Amino acid sequence: MAPLVLGEGDAKGRVRNILNLTKPKFYGVAAAVVMVAVMMVGLLTNPADNGVWLTENEIVDTFAAHDLAMAKDSGKNPADYAIGGIEPAIYRFKDYDGTLYLYIFDNLDKTKSKIHLWPFGGSEKIEFDGSISTFDSKNASFFLEAPFGNGDILDANEASEFAKLENAISDTVFRYLNDGKTVVYHGESEHWRGTYQLKYYNNPITYEDGLLHMDSDNWNTYQLAYIGDDLENVGDDISFEFNQGFGGTGVRLNDAGIANLGSSGGNGGGSNPPQDVTLTVRWNGQEESFALQP
Repeated sequence: MAPLVLGEGDAKGRVRNILNLTKPKFYGVAAAVVMVAVMMVGLLTNPADNGVWLTENEIVDTFAAHDLAMAKDSGKNPADYAIGGIEPAIYRFKDYDGTLYLYIFDNLDKTKSKIHLWPFGGSEKIEFDGSISTFDSKNASFFLEAPFGNGDILDANEASEFAKLENAISDTVFRYLNDGKTVVYHGESEHWRGTYQLKYYNNPITYEDGLLHMDSDNWNTYQLAYIGDDLENVGDDISFEFNQGFGGTGVRLNDAGIANLGSSGGNGGGSNPPQDVTLTVRWNGQEESFALQP
């Protein structure tokens, strides 16, 4: 099997894909961490006063309960990895080759000071040995350090094992730390089947002045499948439109008649399952619209 060349990933996303952070460079993570900082602005000074705040023990116990047991990495000095005065707790996974740097926002002043930019440039460059992926939950950010640098050539087994770790962390953070939920909608017409999946969370957090802030996020994925009996005649001039404002043209079906249409999402403002999901498909001068139900 041909070796896999690890490319530079996208800094956005629920699993923050591997970034170009090989030693001694540290670029691009600011945007990922800023999102957490912005969401947490104005929170109570004392985390213990707010039930949604996460503690180090709670995070470690949650990971362990879902096959991600860790042990403290005593070989690294947390002060060497401090960002804006926040030192991480540093752990090694027991069953995977990877290091986790756990940053916890513990008071209002530190959170507010990071509202625009974390000081990654200039005097606060951090030297990581491997590539970094980031994950966010409430008042915490997790930096996962890979045992390789961005651009390294990996064999299929190395790539698969690290992808398994990333996926396990992403699922655990989403489901058990962010209290995430998943809803899947299905629907069919004479010729088409549509699938819409929504993953979301809403975590209410109280401002210092008593106002309620909703820490929320949502990810939407869409799929289209042809269920007619003349797939070879469908062609490539296929367009679609979901009533949430997501659509496209030039859809290409695979040999099984299926097309993954892409994804959308965003944070802020609250996220809830829609009551009405409708899909319209146009092809070869034909058009079908149908409802999707959870």
